[in-house]
Amino acid sequence: MEDLRHRIVADTGLEVNARALTSLVGDKRVMRPDIEIAGATAATLGVPFDDIFDVRVVPDAVEANGHVDNGTDAGEWDPLDPERSRCLDDLRALRDERDLDDEESAELHALLDASNRAVIERGIQEIAQAQGIPADRVRAEIMVDVERSSALWAALKADPARMAEAVREAKVRRRKALAANSH
Repeated sequence: MEDLRHRIVADTGLEVNARALTSLVGDKRVMRPDIEIAGATAATLGVPFDDIFDVRVVPDAVEANGHVDNGTDAGEWDPLDPERSRCLDDLRALRDERDLDDEESAELHALLDASNRAVIERGIQEIAQAQGIPADRVRAEIMVDVERSSALWAALKADPARMAEAVREAKVRRRKALAANSH
């Protein structure tokens, strides 16, 4: 991750916060991505911007119990109850001002974990509904994809020559994409 962060800085001149970069390349659903960092990451990796995200739009909001609520705007949904959501916002704002103490940091992580679990579960339910398949099947497919991605990343990290080749291929794709977009 640190290597990618340094490459982004070298390639684009954009100073990248490691925490923001980690959130983009992690396995968790991203609610509010930093588009500038995503663009710099795509440019550095030599991939089209749309390769950075897997965007799925589902028209109906699905509640945690699986019932569809057609009156809910998915953009307004908050994975936490109002009190915990305010607490999370307060802790994020505080983190931007200063380092959190151990208790605040633990609370922030607990709230983020709860929020992420709710968001992931909602996404699973939305995908299951859209595809007309059981949520357990969606979970199983996600785990297969995660294991495949983890294995590929481990193989690349273990083989510097293979990593270098993957980077070269990504740069070629980037140059082609930039050339196609410049016309």
